[in-house]
Amino acid sequence: MMTSEKKSTSKNGAAVPTLVDGTHLTEHGSGDSARETSVNGSTSNYRSTANLIEAPSSKDTSSKYSETLKILLPWRPTKKGSKFPLDDSGLFANIYVRWMDPLVRKATKGKIKPSDLFEPSPNDSAEAPSKRLRDLWEEEVKKKGIANASYYRVALRSIRTRWIASTLVLLLSLMCSFTSAAVIVRQLLEYTETPNPDFRIGIALVLGMLFTELMRVCTINLVYILNYRTGIRLMGGTLTLVFEKILHLRSLKDKSVGELVNLLSNDGMRLFELTTFGIFVVNTPILFIPGSVYTCFILGPWALVGVATFILFLPVQSLLGKIVAKVRRKCIGITDERVRMMSELLTSIKLIKMYAWEKPFTKKIGDVRNRERKKLETAGFVQAMSIAFNPAVPVIAAVLSFVGHTMSGNNLTPAQAFAVVSVFNALRYGLALLPNSVRAWGESGVAAKRIKSLLIMEELQPYREKPADPDTAVDIKAATFGWDVLDIKGEKKRKAEGSEKKGKGGPRGRGRGGAPAGKQAQKGKEGGMDEEEEERKRVPILFDIDLTIPKGSLIGVCGSVGSGKSSLISAILSQMRLMAGSVAVDGRFAYVAQQAWILNKSVQDNILFGQPFNQERYNRVVHACSLQADFKQLPDGDQTEIGERGVNISGGQKQRISLARALYADRDIYLLDDPLSAVDAHVGKHIFQQYIQTALKDKTVLFVTHQLQYLKDCNEILVLKHGRITEKGVHSQLMSAKKEYANLIHSFHEDGEEQEEGDMIVNQEDVEIMTKSPLKTESVQGSLKRKDSKRSSKRSLRREDSTRGSTRLRRSYSVRSTHSATSETAGHIEEPPEIEDLDVNPQDGKNQDLDAPKKQGDGPKALVTEEEKFRGSVTLKTYWSYIKASGGFIVCSCTLLLFILSTGSMVFSNWWLTLWLNQGSGVPYNESDPSTLNITENPRLNVYILIYGMCLVAVLVLAFIKGFCYVKVTLGASSRLHKAVFASILRCPMKFFDVTPTGRILNRFSRDLDEVDVRLPLNMQVYLETLFIVVASILNICVVFPWFVLALVPLGILFFLANYFFRHVIRELKRFDNIMRSPWFSHVTASIQGLHTIHAYQQEKEFLHNFITLLDRNNAAMLMYNMGTRWLAVRLDSMALVINTMAAVMVVVFHGQIPASLAGLALSYAIQTSGLLQLMVRTASETEARFTSVERITHYSNGLEEEAPARIKGTDPAESWPEQGQVQFDHYKMQYRENLPLVLKGIHCDIHTNESIGIVGRTGSGKSSLGVALFRLVEPADGVISIDGVDISKIGLQSLRSKLSIIPQDPVLFVGTVRYNLDPFNQYSDNQLWQALERSYMKDRISALEKQLEAPVIENGENFSVGERQLICMARALLRNSKIILLDEATAAIDSETDSLIQKTIHEAFTGCTMMTIAHRLNTVLNCDRIMVMEDGHLVEFDTPAALMSKTDSHFRAMLTASGTDVSRYLTGSAQTSATLGGEESGEEEYDTKL
Repeated sequence: MMTSEKKSTSKNGAAVPTLVDGTHLTEHGSGDSARETSVNGSTSNYRSTANLIEAPSSKDTSSKYSETLKILLPWRPTKKGSKFPLDDSGLFANIYVRWMDPLVRKATKGKIKPSDLFEPSPNDSAEAPSKRLRDLWEEEVKKKGIANASYYRVALRSIRTRWIASTLVLLLSLMCSFTSAAVIVRQLLEYTETPNPDFRIGIALVLGMLFTELMRVCTINLVYILNYRTGIRLMGGTLTLVFEKILHLRSLKDKSVGELVNLLSNDGMRLFELTTFGIFVVNTPILFIPGSVYTCFILGPWALVGVATFILFLPVQSLLGKIVAKVRRKCIGITDERVRMMSELLTSIKLIKMYAWEKPFTKKIGDVRNRERKKLETAGFVQAMSIAFNPAVPVIAAVLSFVGHTMSGNNLTPAQAFAVVSVFNALRYGLALLPNSVRAWGESGVAAKRIKSLLIMEELQPYREKPADPDTAVDIKAATFGWDVLDIKGEKKRKAEGSEKKGKGGPRGRGRGGAPAGKQAQKGKEGGMDEEEEERKRVPILFDIDLTIPKGSLIGVCGSVGSGKSSLISAILSQMRLMAGSVAVDGRFAYVAQQAWILNKSVQDNILFGQPFNQERYNRVVHACSLQADFKQLPDGDQTEIGERGVNISGGQKQRISLARALYADRDIYLLDDPLSAVDAHVGKHIFQQYIQTALKDKTVLFVTHQLQYLKDCNEILVLKHGRITEKGVHSQLMSAKKEYANLIHSFHEDGEEQEEGDMIVNQEDVEIMTKSPLKTESVQGSLKRKDSKRSSKRSLRREDSTRGSTRLRRSYSVRSTHSATSETAGHIEEPPEIEDLDVNPQDGKNQDLDAPKKQGDGPKALVTEEEKFRGSVTLKTYWSYIKASGGFIVCSCTLLLFILSTGSMVFSNWWLTLWLNQGSGVPYNESDPSTLNITENPRLNVYILIYGMCLVAVLVLAFIKGFCYVKVTLGASSRLHKAVFASILRCPMKFFDVTPTGRILNRFSRDLDEVDVRLPLNMQVYLETLFIVVASILNICVVFPWFVLALVPLGILFFLANYFFRHVIRELKRFDNIMRSPWFSHVTASIQGLHTIHAYQQEKEFLHNFITLLDRNNAAMLMYNMGTRWLAVRLDSMALVINTMAAVMVVVFHGQIPASLAGLALSYAIQTSGLLQLMVRTASETEARFTSVERITHYSNGLEEEAPARIKGTDPAESWPEQGQVQFDHYKMQYRENLPLVLKGIHCDIHTNESIGIVGRTGSGKSSLGVALFRLVEPADGVISIDGVDISKIGLQSLRSKLSIIPQDPVLFVGTVRYNLDPFNQYSDNQLWQALERSYMKDRISALEKQLEAPVIENGENFSVGERQLICMARALLRNSKIILLDEATAAIDSETDSLIQKTIHEAFTGCTMMTIAHRLNTVLNCDRIMVMEDGHLVEFDTPAALMSKTDSHFRAMLTASGTDVSRYLTGSAQTSATLGGEESGEEEYDTKL
């Protein structure tokens, strides 16, 4: 077994111990040297991947291959209950894949289920080969150095022994093939020319052919079976090694999530194809050497012309393969870009819909797809030429050899001619798999380089030095921390894609002003550095940090936007680079990210996070995080499944689950990154008292917050500014100093966030049931129903801004997940839909009584729908969809006609040769005169030669035309299918995205589309080529031997039965392969997004184990699918032996009754058919299996629900609409899905022109549903919403949404440029863009960038702070100049100074608009003209703030009172200032008047 410590290899060859639990030690402790960049400059201190997989027990060398060699036993008793019987089967059972018979029977009956699939054997599981690959990789790095290390060599070494064995078996197969096709065929033909042959010799030759062909069938099938298992092991081991590496990366650097998913989905398959087909490069030399000698022996030196044709074609094939590999290499990069853009679109789909941005995104992704298609067409055409010319090469070689032979005066006999034709056909098999083999070598080389580029990336190296003082938890001395700059090459490669992550999301480089990391990023940076190599540049963020945190202390951290608060946490977690000074840590971390990372599991699983369940501890955690009420509200309590990206819970719930996870982990040091940002004031107070002060009283806590009222209770307060700790001390000392901290406190109070007396933020959520704590008698907020998403994101916004710097400080952090989750809730009006948005409880919905007991016996309801699995044959509708996408019936028919003509030209050449040989000298045959058989004396010799030579031209021309048209047709089909499915996805309503995992949708656009782009055309072309050749061959045999027709009847029945059984099992196995791929896709994506949370909790081993489990399931289905193809192949080949044997028997039996030339023709076709018949049936079934990808794509293209049309002619209003901005709700009712309760119940009200409306209410009251209704994200159940008298349900969605604006709580920027994010339609001039930026206080920021409006925006907009992103979103809304605007209060996540700027802009810019503000802090809407109070889907109050507060029984007043606010102060005007939003004098005067 593995020891507790294993040495891995560093970049310079030094050994670096690797602990089993995933933690790491440097050999020299934790000094700075462990983080220095080594000679090659690619990564710092390269280390092998963490040794998370335990090695199986080692065995003696003598028994190393004992298990494997058991496969050579002819028969072995099958063990009952074997998980994977392949390991227990004998040689013949393996060759004939007998162990699959039960599955075949089940599939034929339609009863096969995923549980029927065999589990992978321990030998085929990804775990064992990944360990071997890791060891070999470490050895390679140690031997060659990191720069010269090749993962290609490692992969080949890992399969070397099995490949050698497979090659030996292949050699035997080729020998049998050559013997049958060349030697025995010639002897049979000479037998036919002998006047009185010995019949026994003929029978012996027939039996010899039967034996050699049977050996060929068995050995070639054994080769494939060995290769498939080897390929599964190499692919599984590699993917596990890659994922294990990803789990330990310090940052993704220039790798995007889409690229990593593509690497895991496609590059692993490239290695599998290498293992399967790469070995067949040995076909050529093994066949050509004896083939050349033997043809020269038969025909003389002119045979070398034909052999030379093959030899010349070899470099052509090789060149074509290299071209394909090169083009595919470029294409893979474009595919990565497209998949990344699709991922970005899917995570931000709600915002895109609300902004009516479907068209620009369609164009953008369409442009990328067009570039990808051009590369695919080039590669496809070259590959099609290679496949098309392959069957033509024997014809070309025969034509050239025979023409030269006869023109030089040599006679040509049928025995000579057809023996040479048979040899050339055998040589053709040396070329048949060469294109696939060369392509596999080329593409796997690309894959290996991509894998190496990941393996050499730097891993996270936790600090291992402990403080000298045992009472100190964290000790930082004179430390400077920074981020890596994005590799400029990677940046260029992705065209400013900028997949590098910053700050909290992972190290990233960013120039001041958001310039892409690179040269521009270095300009004007603080503490600048001057590294020679671009990728080694680092941007310092935190400077001169001296910090000692005693054990058991509570340290508060505050500061303005961009001061470096979140970066401080990143530094302690060793996510940033230590550029100077030292860090010592004593204790294990628990980490609560600003934006909570939630898994697609149950609530309880998210809290336990791999820890064993303890009921008492769990109850304490749930209480401390105030989750009891949420559990009552959720349909299945803490067993409720959380949807992908947490779509069915609020931001506050997500944050509290994240807090619960940290508390349950019971760690030593707690790093809390603004944990109260997503909760309301009373819940925040409860969490601070019960969680931070009570549950963590003996823990070390670093508490970053914008909730400054809590800092006075901290043991020490740190104030950060521009990356430096400017103040340190307790609350009273810092207030007395009257510096930065005092200014923050005063600004905080002035902004109305809190009175010094302790008044909390007025929040609509505060009117909640008060519950008694099971631990204390203190009253706490009991209801934590869906926290307003806005609030959560607002605070989350603040958090994000916290790491960004002012314009002078490089954005130091990103959202904690490596790839920010900001876009995941993009555009959500409150965040995710309110609880009623989802299938909470069909009876009670959101109104479910929190105290009502749940029904017994009801299991947890799955939120995420199961992926559809089609049953039965691929329908004719699917084929017809593909035909239509290809251009229609006529286009496809013409393409098939080209295949027929191409095959016909080759058949004609053989018949013409037969006719020519039969003519002899042109005079009747005379046995006494041998010259009558001499074709060189035929007076029409030149005519025969000319026509025979013209066959060569026809074959080449038709092959070229056929290949060109075929590629155009098939890629045209895939492109149209992509366009259709993309358009369909964009037209889906939001409920589809809520219940469908992104990974499942991406699967259509990555793996399924790759199948339709590349593998389906390849399979289908091989099928069509072989189909027409086999049909022509059988027809030729029947013409020569009419009695052969009798044998076709039983043969046809056998072939039909084999194909019937096979089609069922192969189709179902392919479907299982497809649907089992999505879960590990989703697992990979989720893991990457939560990478640093996984690091902090040291959960790498758990996530790796889950990955291996999911991967093994998928690999088992894939292996079974490929084994299924061999199940058919070996049976068809065995039955095809009958054709060979029957033809040979007829040659012997009908001796003297048919000409030798016709006998030779029949024999050559029979030999050819035996190999091609199984290939035809197998590729037919594989083609049908590939059509399951078309089936899945067309299901999304045609089978999904659609929204209303974008435009409706005749009913859409004029372009100037709406001119007034009046909004009327007329008894409006809405439900999120059929059979669910109403969430808006008869809303009836009028909103006047230019009126400012505040919308408040408890969680689940229907606030966000009003915004959903206004944007028609859900259609009404009854009633009407009218804008300026126009019923919005009667007009197109584009016409409606393009006239509305929203400033969402979570600002979302897309990869592109600043201009593209502001104006994707190119509707506005530069002057208008600059004016909008000026009004949103972003003009100086953008003008400081090198490219200004053309400055790149990287993924998730992470080269801008959250505050800056919010201001850009505001500029976007200003440009739209809509008459109606919906504000999703987006200011709670930023500091008071920026908040004031935003509020000022809102009041200045939107004075002429009808403005609706969904509010979570009641004080932000007190200056609105009127306030709508929602409760349980009803509009219960709608009046001015003064009128509502003056009523003693009003709901609004009750909300204020419940929060502890003295309403009388507002009525008398004494608290007027603290109630205003931005401190604007005009606003205050207006407020006085209103009250």
